[in-house]
Amino acid sequence: MKKVLSICLFEIRRTFKKKSAFVLMFGMPLLFTFLFGSMFGNDTAVSFRIALVDEDQTSLSKDIIHKLMLDEMITYELVAASEAKELLANKEVQGIVRLEKGIATKLRNEEPAISFQPSPGMATAPLVKQQVNQAMQGVDVYVEAAQVGSLYFNESWESVYERLTENEGQIQVWTEQKTSTSTGNPMMGISYSSAGFSIMFVMIMMLSMTGILLEARQTGIWLRLFTTPVTRLQVMLGYFLSFFIVGWIQFFLLILLSSTLFDVNWGSPVALFLLVTALLLCVVGLGIAIAGFVKTVEQQNAIGTLVIISTCMLGGVYWPISMVPDAMQKIANFVPQTWAMEGFTTLITEGGTIGDILMPIAMLLGFAAIFLSVGLSRMKAV
Repeated sequence: MKKVLSICLFEIRRTFKKKSAFVLMFGMPLLFTFLFGSMFGNDTAVSFRIALVDEDQTSLSKDIIHKLMLDEMITYELVAASEAKELLANKEVQGIVRLEKGIATKLRNEEPAISFQPSPGMATAPLVKQQVNQAMQGVDVYVEAAQVGSLYFNESWESVYERLTENEGQIQVWTEQKTSTSTGNPMMGISYSSAGFSIMFVMIMMLSMTGILLEARQTGIWLRLFTTPVTRLQVMLGYFLSFFIVGWIQFFLLILLSSTLFDVNWGSPVALFLLVTALLLCVVGLGIAIAGFVKTVEQQNAIGTLVIISTCMLGGVYWPISMVPDAMQKIANFVPQTWAMEGFTTLITEGGTIGDILMPIAMLLGFAAIFLSVGLSRMKAV
């Protein structure tokens, strides 16, 4: 055990001797958190407003409006058409969403039923379009069923639609009541960025640290170590323990700093500890797996950075995963960042406990097992 601890402490000391390590571990995550958190608004306010015009005035259009107004990142204001134009002209809103007359018929004929007029240069227009599309998909199935049912029951599709959506309405009311009594904070702005960029920069730091394995192999440090009474297992355990401890130091300080500087409430300490531990096992495993497939430190940095950045974008680190198309949301289940963000969201917004994040923890441990088994098997082969 002394040999394992000696290797571990040596690598920890060497890591914290580098000034650049502090910039990567703490400076960059806090800077990105501030910039992206400010871009998406703070945790108590919404960043932009959209005027909503209902030209259809049916139960279907009212249901779509209800779904849109549940969104936490956008404020939809229901107004008349003339007022909407005036608000847009005065730049009091950032766009107009118009529910056109005859939505049901247009849906059946696969025609555009909702139009969106953004203000010139609106950077968040894709977000609004995505939210509108999701609201439409939420009612599309009921509309088709109601239109078919109206032929059999010899009544209007609207009355059939209302009966079909009656239970869903009860579920929505119950959900809103539960949400309104929740003590959690909305997962947006600074809170979202704190969780996301803590994950990303811990992954980047672990990628940099696991490059030590390649460096040790290239410079002959491993060969010299193995001439001493130390086994391969002890060497790997020493390195692994150093990676894990440095990762925990980084994440702990990021949690402390974001709580102090940005007033982020990370939720239950015990649940947070288990989630971060599972995430670090996964991240260290990923770094070792990448190190097992490349020959040089430069290759690992290039390939690893590409893997981390792309999977972070896919896994909801930069923006809420609900903003991307459904197909991408399904693919996102196969990257660990998705499950880490789900766990942090549950803890931060809902005041979740250990039982509420068992699935994210289990998935992260599953990823860790796969990455570590692949990485360690590759290390044995070289």
